[in-house]
Amino acid sequence: MKVTEISAAEREKSVSYIQEEIKNVIVNFGDRDPGSEGENKALDYMAGQLGEMCESVERDKFKVAPHAFFGWTYFVAVFMTLAVPIFFLSPVMVFVCILFSLVPMIFQFVLYAPFLDRLFDQRESGNVMGTYSCSGELKRRIVINGHSDAVYEWHWHYVGGYKMFLSSIILVILGVVYMFAIALAACILDGPFGVPNSSVLWAGVAGVVFIPFFLAFWRFADTRRVVPGANDNLTACYMAIAAIKALKDNDIRLENTEVVALITGSEEAGLRGATAFVKQHPDYAREENVETVFLTYETLRELQYLGIYDRDLNGTVKNDRAACDLYKKCAARHGMDLKFGSVFAGATDAAAFSKGGYRAASVAAMNPEVEKYYHTRLDNYDNLSPECLSKVFDITLEFIEEFDKNGFEGAGKE
Repeated sequence: MKVTEISAAEREKSVSYIQEEIKNVIVNFGDRDPGSEGENKALDYMAGQLGEMCESVERDKFKVAPHAFFGWTYFVAVFMTLAVPIFFLSPVMVFVCILFSLVPMIFQFVLYAPFLDRLFDQRESGNVMGTYSCSGELKRRIVINGHSDAVYEWHWHYVGGYKMFLSSIILVILGVVYMFAIALAACILDGPFGVPNSSVLWAGVAGVVFIPFFLAFWRFADTRRVVPGANDNLTACYMAIAAIKALKDNDIRLENTEVVALITGSEEAGLRGATAFVKQHPDYAREENVETVFLTYETLRELQYLGIYDRDLNGTVKNDRAACDLYKKCAARHGMDLKFGSVFAGATDAAAFSKGGYRAASVAAMNPEVEKYYHTRLDNYDNLSPECLSKVFDITLEFIEEFDKNGFEGAGKE
């Protein structure tokens, strides 16, 4: 039997399995913030499930500072709030406050570097990799990836939706620009030290209006509340596991292609799991005669926004074009004309794999103007989309069969 010949009834069972297991993980293992007991229990559980399907299962461990990734928001809140009264004493020190605000943001969020990690408590997180082997000589490898952890709630997004969430960011940016401008004006007109004269003094008084927005930025991510993370990203974890389960249940063993489910931890802490995987497995999938593709799934919820991301990590990393083209071709066979896009704010695990030298594609199904469930307590098992999961599962099976048959060459032909 071919992979694409799996019956509609079996596919429906797979989609039900995905939904049931998402609920099971959320109900039984509790909060799954990076490095938490809940995340590790979920990883152990998934490792056990893969152990029933795969010939080999690996469970890695690594250290993570779960609160560090959003730590830059604390720097912004504190130093930009201080910048307002400091302006009246020494305008040049406003630039120092801005520097202490922006440098952590650039390294921690824009570049996803562990810039602040040493300042925060560390925990132990992990990855799980299950390999469903081929029956003959290994010539190709498909790695389907999703992350097991859940994020700390975006407070203002939950309180007021996307408009409030976006406004909370824009107002802080405006505040930073405003304080920079009046500090520069004061330095030019009155010198860098001492009390500004009346020509810019009132501009400093007006800057007080930004203090509430700077302080509110402290609550950007509420570390006291972990979201359930049903769509982001248990949908991806169980898309990978369900694909292997479908092969196993239907007695399908590819002759020259192995299928791998890679469940990464601590993605929400700055792609720490995927980055650790690349470092801990420097020789994995480096064979010259074995084609390997990494397919990262992220938030499979809104079918109308299903898309392929060929640029990642705030647009700074380029994912593999052939892998993206291959997925696009497979989706077209199921009536989906997928667009290419860029992850302009944030990243997916595919970025870490691409940076590590692998050929990776990232696929997500979510509104770029994020819906209210995203990164809030509303992302629960009762807010899944069976329609989206069903379509993505069909495309996943198509992708497995196409890559098994033609490898990356399949991207350029129909």
